[in-house]
Amino acid sequence: MSATKMAEQNIKLQLTRVFDAPRELVFKAWTEADQFKQWFGAAACDGGALQSVKVDARVGGKYRLQVRRADGEFFTTVGIYREVKPPERLVFTWQFEKDGSGDEYGEVEPPEMLVTLEFRAHGKQTEMILTHEKFASVESRGRHEQGWTRCLDSLGKFIVK
Repeated sequence: MSATKMAEQNIKLQLTRVFDAPRELVFKAWTEADQFKQWFGAAACDGGALQSVKVDARVGGKYRLQVRRADGEFFTTVGIYREVKPPERLVFTWQFEKDGSGDEYGEVEPPEMLVTLEFRAHGKQTEMILTHEKFASVESRGRHEQGWTRCLDSLGKFIVK
């Protein structure tokens, strides 16, 4: 199947979780770097370590998540916030840097994916729906599903502290 046909299919991943915390707290865990480091770092790539986090959670602002795997290879994710609507919705692009070992934003590789987080209040709980779309392949979606599942498990443990 051609890349154009794959893009037209818009390969998507959607995960839903309920957290025992108000949505304001869950939203802040995604948008405040000091909080984000605590839970995302615990889930960062199998055997990896979160090296740095930059978060400028405003429309047009950027983020950068630098993970160093046990073998020394870097996986650095970057993106731009497209929508920031506290505490309801967060939308940002998702791409990998070609060489993520530096301290600053570097050249990115395709595809540019999109992540949408919806935070719905249910009493004292928050239902969060994560939609990650525009994957280049079903295999990439599968890898991201494993990673996001680890991340959301870690967020669940962090948010109830």
